[in-house]
Amino acid sequence: MLYVHTSILTDSPCIVLRGIPSEASGQALSGRVILRLCRSLKVSQVTIAFQSTCTQRGLLWSSQSAIYDNTKLKQVLFDAAGTSLGYAVWGGSADTSMREMPFSFAIPGNLHESVCTEFGNIGYEIKVTIRSCGFGINSWVQSLRIPVLRVPEENVLTALALSEALRAQADWLGAVELQMLGDSAAVPDEFKLCVRSIIRPLQKGQTLVDVGLRLVENTRCKSAMSRFGDSPNSSNVLCQSQIKPRDEFWHSLSLQHEHCFDLELDIPAAFRGIQYDMDTARVHVSHELVLTATVVDSKQVAHYLRLAMPIQIVPKSALETSFAELPTYGKSFSDRLLLDSSYADTWAEVEDEGTRHGAMLPPPSYQTTLDSRSSLIV
Repeated sequence: MLYVHTSILTDSPCIVLRGIPSEASGQALSGRVILRLCRSLKVSQVTIAFQSTCTQRGLLWSSQSAIYDNTKLKQVLFDAAGTSLGYAVWGGSADTSMREMPFSFAIPGNLHESVCTEFGNIGYEIKVTIRSCGFGINSWVQSLRIPVLRVPEENVLTALALSEALRAQADWLGAVELQMLGDSAAVPDEFKLCVRSIIRPLQKGQTLVDVGLRLVENTRCKSAMSRFGDSPNSSNVLCQSQIKPRDEFWHSLSLQHEHCFDLELDIPAAFRGIQYDMDTARVHVSHELVLTATVVDSKQVAHYLRLAMPIQIVPKSALETSFAELPTYGKSFSDRLLLDSSYADTWAEVEDEGTRHGAMLPPPSYQTTLDSRSSLIV
């Protein structure tokens, strides 16, 4: 492709399907293909296709359809079959050396989202094929990968689930209490997750050796079968952080009172280091946040403590919805009191006491003014 340069420009970097496959509506994938020719070329046909690419690993031969998708949508952008020569000469002049062709695909709503696991991958790409007449190379191919994401349907219940605070607490035999605190239990990929870890002693004589935090991805291929007859599972640590607190004279920290540690995790990018949470007929992927601590009791016996809680890894588009910022009491300064005009005359102002009173007034209603897109009456 020394003298044929192809660029694929899409209107959106990814395809976002909202809702479950049986109820999700289709989406349009549009863009344009730009061809730059450094010399004249006899072009006979230019086609573009949206197709799936699948790979499978670690599965039996009888489970080849476990992680698989055979979607292929094809369009013809240019065809010279109806001409007398059977081709068109492009290039050789400033007017024909550059061509731009738009395209558009109707993506079905039941399309399987992109998957990247150790049992197999499902990816999607846009592939442009240029065919020419003459000697030598007669076909040029250029492809562009595009992910397909599926996010929950936009409603208040989903917004409440995604905005739930990260909070977990447990104690070990009434001796030590572990606690995790964070802003949200649903985070996107390529994100710095900050978690406050609290180690609280409930008995005297405890010593803290180290504190760690890690993100674990659990994957189960439900449509495959291992040699033992069950679904293959895997559990991988994606990222972790660990500190070893110590006193001034010792290599450990005496637990005379509670200690707080701010730990951070750099969540990798999707499909290159982590997979979004999903629960389909083929694959189930979930994540959990694990807090670990090594504590030595008064008898100098080491105990390895572990506190885990589920956490959701979701696309950024799932968090950017109209319900993402719900009204709270902390934002009451932006509310205004709405009164019916029929009751405006019943108000009387008492200047001495600085209060207001009225007779037979309805309960006041508040309308938020935080978001100009909609008005919510509480």
